Order: sequence, then structure tokens, then C-alpha cells
Amino acid sequence: MRWLKNKLMHKFGYAFIGVVNGIRQDSSIALQCVLGLITIVVCLFLPLSKIEWCLILIMIFLVITMEFLNSAIEETVNYISMERHPMAKKIKDLAAGAVLLMSICALCIAIIIIGGKII
Repeated sequence: MRWLKNKLMHKFGYAFIGVVNGIRQDSSIALQCVLGLITIVVCLFLPLSKIEWCLILIMIFLVITMEFLNSAIEETVNYISMERHPMAKKIKDLAAGAVLLMSICALCIAIIIIGGKII
């Protein structure tokens, strides 16, 4: 049983380091985290149902997760080759597009939930 505990501690440790490094070293990830925190603070002052809280939190974490994946893809492409290549640009643009689409979805949900409570 001790081996399982040690294995889990290592895996969670690596993941935690990844989160901390992502926030510290990537301005896009840091920005999404700040925007997520602002959204949570605003929502604390609104009468949200449990379902609305769940949707808001899911969308915040999905956007941040997409930003982490986008950064990982960009870092991988840069690691493979620092040369400018049309395929590298396409890969990076597709990953950034995924973040944009998720962010638009999150914004729409925020407008519906938060906007509905404010108005």
C-alpha cells in the first residue's frame, strides 16, 4: 500500500509543478486564471443556483485547461524545431483556435447566467 501512496504523491507532485510553472511562465495561462478568479468573485455576490455554479466552474476550468493544452502544443512544436514552417504555424493556430472557441462558449454561458442575474 505504501508504494501506491508514493506513486500517487509523485504523480500529483508533477502535476502540481506543471500547474505552478504554467501560471508563472505563461502569460496566457496566468491571464485566464485571473479572469477566472474575477468571475468567481463576481459570482459570489450573485444568487446562483448549484447548477449555475457548476456551469460557471466547469467553463472556467475548461478554458484554463485548453490554455494549458495550447501551451503544451506550442512548446512541443518549438522543441521539435525552432525553424519557421507553415505546418508548425498551422498546428499552433489550430490549438489557439480551440482556446478561442472554448472562451467564446464560456463567455456566452457567463452572459446568460451572470447577465441574467444582474439584469
